[in-house]
Amino acid sequence: MSTEPKPPLSRAKPVLIAALVCDVSAKDPTTGKISLLGIFDKIHVKQFPAKRPVSVYAKLTEAEGQYQFQCKYVYASTGETLAEAKGEFNSPNKLGTIELNLQFPPLPLPAEGRFDFQFWVNGQFLGQTFIDASAMD
Repeated sequence: MSTEPKPPLSRAKPVLIAALVCDVSAKDPTTGKISLLGIFDKIHVKQFPAKRPVSVYAKLTEAEGQYQFQCKYVYASTGETLAEAKGEFNSPNKLGTIELNLQFPPLPLPAEGRFDFQFWVNGQFLGQTFIDASAMD
């Protein structure tokens, strides 16, 4: 068990340069490249409530130091957070990029409307992407 203190969280605010929702995202173990399959922003379901698994990809730059991140899944109509992913990353170089590849279990879709994926680092909001859910005609 390490008793070494964690480094302090960075004050440098990263920039969110990409955020996409897709069916599947996978990192190639040989090249390190991330492949995104089935990028979308609309979901059509037979009836509500429904559930849907999704992957969310985010790319950040201008990060330097230690960070804690959150991706909140929020029902825009009510502002309610329905799910979230949390983690940490360290960026040694402000000129580099950080890629977050988040796999969510089936997420709730309680009703029609917009559902946001909000990105936060060290308690600061960076930006968001979304999906719109509607009933099939």
